[in-house]
Amino acid sequence: MGEILIGNFQLGLHNIRLYADPDGTGGHVDLRPEDKGPAKIVVGADDSNWSDVQSTLLHEVYELVLIDQSTRYTQRPAFSDESSNYIFLLTHNQLDEAHTRVSWFLTRALGSFKKAYHKIWKQKRADARKKKKK
Repeated sequence: MGEILIGNFQLGLHNIRLYADPDGTGGHVDLRPEDKGPAKIVVGADDSNWSDVQSTLLHEVYELVLIDQSTRYTQRPAFSDESSNYIFLLTHNQLDEAHTRVSWFLTRALGSFKKAYHKIWKQKRADARKKKKK
């Protein structure tokens, strides 16, 4: 199916593009997409548990907000250069700011994302029924 654009939303001081990946699990943030457009958040929707998908969305949104707030650090020296090496260090006020940014984003984006998620799963169930009839 490929990634489905949910929409463009404000996240903190920037606009981002939110995508659902019908065939993926987990998620990722793309700060510098190849198309040179705004940052992307891609969330896998190939999980029948909406709570798990919503948790992944929340994780990716917070990750982008905390990066934007310059609270992400990398352990050095480290032979591996992967996201599991990141440390987020922030003050209580920065945490409050992060919550505010995420809350504003979710207020605007969560309804659209949930609609897309349910549409994806409606199609997956229909495809499974067709396949079963064959």
